[in-house]
Amino acid sequence: MNNVLKDLFELEPSTLFQRAQEIARTKKKVYCSPNVINSGCTTKPACRHCKWKSFKTVNPNFYGERSLEEVENCTKKLVKAGVDRVFMPSGWMGYKVPQHYYRYVQSVKENSNMEVYGLFGAIDKESIQNLKKSGMDGYLCGLESPNEEIYKKFRPGGDTLKDRLYTLNTAKELGLKIWSGFLVGFGETEEDDARGLEILKKLDVDSSSILPFTPFINTDMMKNNPANPFEWARVMAVARNYMERPDLFSDSTEGFYYEYGILGGSNGFYILPKIKV
Repeated sequence: MNNVLKDLFELEPSTLFQRAQEIARTKKKVYCSPNVINSGCTTKPACRHCKWKSFKTVNPNFYGERSLEEVENCTKKLVKAGVDRVFMPSGWMGYKVPQHYYRYVQSVKENSNMEVYGLFGAIDKESIQNLKKSGMDGYLCGLESPNEEIYKKFRPGGDTLKDRLYTLNTAKELGLKIWSGFLVGFGETEEDDARGLEILKKLDVDSSSILPFTPFINTDMMKNNPANPFEWARVMAVARNYMERPDLFSDSTEGFYYEYGILGGSNGFYILPKIKV
């Protein structure tokens, strides 16, 4: 852990939170929302904490790929809701993005002024180049955990932490904005959190999501305890003080974790508008 982070982690919490909130007040609030392309996934074995796996057990309609029409309808909802940024998730389809995904990205750009971020896991350089040509503004790829051992515990299959770092670095080199972060509250140490923040700063991310671990029903990790909200907010506040430039995203705009996100200095929020088109 470098000396700057050491000093921040040792700050009295009220001082740390106050400084984080002062920085957040200087930044524009950013509201983001997903426009799902494909809820299928090729990761084997499946991630042990996968919320999509949980969704599929209670909602059979969550399975499968969205049509272009469905993506366009969702875009209309997000525009009406005043969303600033859309991220377009898909379960991991391997290192090459399916060709028709590019048309989906083009559609959102053609029908809105929202920033568009891809979210397809670790992918190769050619796919990133094609996404940029399609109009994509940036790429979102979380680290999950900066600790490789912890990463493998809840993500035993699919892409690796090294793959994800390659993807982020490549997207940055190609002139795209990058957005990344990690989960807090799943057995990591303060050193692990510091390592994650050092990685994000070295990447020079444009946005960061420091999110609380939340166990979902019908997953392998449903018995695990959720993140302590105070400790999560504390790591967020350290991130905000350590990296003043990026937009810092909290978990939601409502619910249990919302106020803790404000406490930690977030200026970005996830929303899920329910609006008839």
